Amino acid sequence: MYFDNNKRFICFSGHGFKHVSQWLSTLFFGMLLISRRPSMLVLCCALATLGVCPLSHAQTCEVQIIERTVEAYGGERLLTVPGLSVNESFYHYSQWLSGHALQGPMVTYMSELQSEYHIDFASQRMVFKQANTRRVGSHGSDTPEVTHRLFNAGKGTSIDHALQRYQPSPRISFENATLGFDAMLDTLIVRKLARLKQTSRWLDKAYIAGIPHDVMTVPLDDDPQTTHILYLNQDSGALSRVMTELQGKKRFYDFINHRKTQGILWASQVLVSTAQGPLYHSRARTLNVGQPGEASFQIPAAYQRAPKVKPFDVAGLTIRELAAGVYFVGQDWGYTLFVDAGDYLISAGTWQMNAQAGAWAKALSKLRDSTSLDKPVKYHIVTHHHTDHLRGLADTQAENTTLLVHPADKAAVEAELGPRVNIEPIPASYTLAAGKIRLLDVPNSHAAHNLIVYLPDSHILLTEDMFGSSFEQALHSPARWPDLDTYHRLDTLVDTLNKQGIDVSQYVSSHHGRVLTQTDIDRAMAIPRTERAVLLQRLFGGK
Repeated sequence: MYFDNNKRFICFSGHGFKHVSQWLSTLFFGMLLISRRPSMLVLCCALATLGVCPLSHAQTCEVQIIERTVEAYGGERLLTVPGLSVNESFYHYSQWLSGHALQGPMVTYMSELQSEYHIDFASQRMVFKQANTRRVGSHGSDTPEVTHRLFNAGKGTSIDHALQRYQPSPRISFENATLGFDAMLDTLIVRKLARLKQTSRWLDKAYIAGIPHDVMTVPLDDDPQTTHILYLNQDSGALSRVMTELQGKKRFYDFINHRKTQGILWASQVLVSTAQGPLYHSRARTLNVGQPGEASFQIPAAYQRAPKVKPFDVAGLTIRELAAGVYFVGQDWGYTLFVDAGDYLISAGTWQMNAQAGAWAKALSKLRDSTSLDKPVKYHIVTHHHTDHLRGLADTQAENTTLLVHPADKAAVEAELGPRVNIEPIPASYTLAAGKIRLLDVPNSHAAHNLIVYLPDSHILLTEDMFGSSFEQALHSPARWPDLDTYHRLDTLVDTLNKQGIDVSQYVSSHHGRVLTQTDIDRAMAIPRTERAVLLQRLFGGK
């Protein structure tokens, strides 16, 4: 190791010597070992030929690099600071299902995230708040999804500002309260790094913006499956980049425009990306050093504790007869409605993410095994163009089933299944099976064309993706996505039903095992759709 004019130290073969005395001491004990075990001399000669010194202190180089970085971030001040508060805003980019078939199956969504979190290191307390507003993508309004997670006195709590209530959560801890957003603050990473001198390894030297960086592998968490590679600026000691890798997938955190606040270094900008493109890009960030205010860790006094909810059991493949000749079959996140039309069956709704899952075929097999209905499936109703609802349709072709599709979605179905698939485009309002089934297109924020399936005799309605509940009795909060948008879709659906004079007693969804009643829908309609400004005020206060 040597120091250049910029007081950088350079490691040869990943090792170095801090002091000459350390080197001499190592040499003495090494020679003593060799004199007692001549076989070691052969090994040493072999290693020397490869350019590796077996007598060096393997950690010395790593220790000095880490100490330099810790000192750059504030040294002892960083390690003993009582708390930190971060306010920031990001753009978040993601790939999601398109709202219109002409756009193709997937498009880029952009959301604006406004976040703040407060950390009390001394008392091991943390609070995380975030408002997530869709700016580009399929959404019904600019009302944000709001998240408020609190860890205080060894207990986790989730706070719902839409319904003004809170729920104890054993899943929230000091380590995960921010949902991983603290990994975007270099200061906190360096604070962890200070405790990992003995387990970190120097790998290489790399250049970022023309400046040499030490490249090190550091075990930042307890997950042995995840690799963390840090790039530390040899000039300033600043952390410029973190690369994580899990199961071959890499993610990059680039820290830019470092500043100091009360002696603590921090990056005012961060870019999070993968090889496919950006994920998060900061728009603004501030950092305050010191003990967070006590009010940050309080639950609003007027909020009530939420009742306990029990998830609806969807683990097993089930079949329910909702009315004479009407069957609801499925499990997990995918359900299908089958209707006995006399000489044949009609099905609607299917879902699967894996092309080989065979969800629709399994549901049909369950129906035939559980009943005496060994009839062909003449028609399957394709409600909308999203690929998670198209992947299972290949199984329908083995039954020689004709797919009923909105004309605007025909090309999307052909792109998924091929041009020889049996497709029959239908108008926006359509009846079949001698009036037993009525189809109606209800355009909404989720899909530009969405066929709902209504059975007039039994007053059953398949809404597909428009609304549902994963709980035995409760409904989802409009504070969360996608539930936030499903309430917007529900408003659209109910408005259409009222205009058409359609009376419904049972509502079913392809994504929910629970069957909703009109009373459930009335309860959902009575839940306030809280305005954007009100939600932000409740979440962030007067900021």
